[in-house]
Amino acid sequence: MVEKKDGYIQLPPIPEELDGKMVGLLWEYAKIPKADQEATYRQYQILSKLERTQEEVNEASVYQVDPEKIDGFLESIRVIISELFREAMGLSQYVYEECFVKGKRIEEILPDDDPRMEEALWSMYMLFMDDGAGDTGMLS
Repeated sequence: MVEKKDGYIQLPPIPEELDGKMVGLLWEYAKIPKADQEATYRQYQILSKLERTQEEVNEASVYQVDPEKIDGFLESIRVIISELFREAMGLSQYVYEECFVKGKRIEEILPDDDPRMEEALWSMYMLFMDDGAGDTGMLS
């Protein structure tokens, strides 16, 4: 993945459409010493599992990483998660207002040319429906 030689870091080819914040996250990860990269990645593998045992959580805590060595990486993650949270809140507000306050059908607010946004709007709509917050009569 990342190659380090004589004070230089060589990143792998990166897709041009990759968001700059993600490139920054990769860069910060590349700057972490190799042993700390591996420990951080092992922690991530364990803690990102939806179903994990207490023993696995305890195992993740074994991988100690000096916070100062990964400070830039952690800050990059905080920035990305904050942005994702703001986007999710905005999307949720938009779907709620359009569909459940103004009474529009979900099909009326879907974009014609952006399948990813269409999927996101449907997903948010279904979350409201699953939560009992919406009127199921709006689907017809």
